[in-house]
Amino acid sequence: MFVLNPNIQIQLTYIPHSNARIWIIDDVVDNFHEMLDYCFNKAYFNPIGAEGTLFPGVRDEMPKPYYQLISALFNRLAMHSQGRLFKRYQLGKSWLSKVTVLPENLEIVQTMPHFDSLSENHMAAVHYLNENHLGGTHFYRYKGSSKIHLSHDDKDTILKMVEQVKQSADERRGYINDSDALFEKVFSVDAKPNRLILYAGNIMHSANITSVVDFDKSSPNNRTTINSFFTIG
Repeated sequence: MFVLNPNIQIQLTYIPHSNARIWIIDDVVDNFHEMLDYCFNKAYFNPIGAEGTLFPGVRDEMPKPYYQLISALFNRLAMHSQGRLFKRYQLGKSWLSKVTVLPENLEIVQTMPHFDSLSENHMAAVHYLNENHLGGTHFYRYKGSSKIHLSHDDKDTILKMVEQVKQSADERRGYINDSDALFEKVFSVDAKPNRLILYAGNIMHSANITSVVDFDKSSPNNRTTINSFFTIG
């Protein structure tokens, strides 16, 4: 159903002034049109929040062939000169995700960048289905800390960060798309159809929800991605 393209393009880059790696893989799926047909015409979406996260939209778990695709990708990355970390991995969930919550309806914590885990061996992936006019991914640093990666040792800092976000609720409106009083945007990756990025889940990040995004899940201008989570090592 979903087949890894033998001619994938692999780029490894770093967030400036850090050791935080971002893997950018283009042309991931050989039969990308078949994937689009499944994602836009066949997937069934659960109500917002049904999977137990704060994702601002609807989701459906991807079918087994997608997990097989990700496994094939990791096996390919393990052959990269810098890809040793992919030799041992455990897949979590892969969610087909559509952003459907209007900016004015966000909860306050949804107006800030987020992290997926505080564990150093947890990673995340975003597989873009849309062009860049619907937004890529931004990475952030909390200005109350010099660190890019967060950990369990940073719980006091995280509590302070969330409290500051709540205290500034009157100034926070909609999705974060750039640096603000509390967060510095330190890196961005553009969206591109059939591009997948991999990064540590303890780096703060947020989707770049552009002004042309439509929050109707059936619209061709709805921002649609596949978000995957896994552990390495």
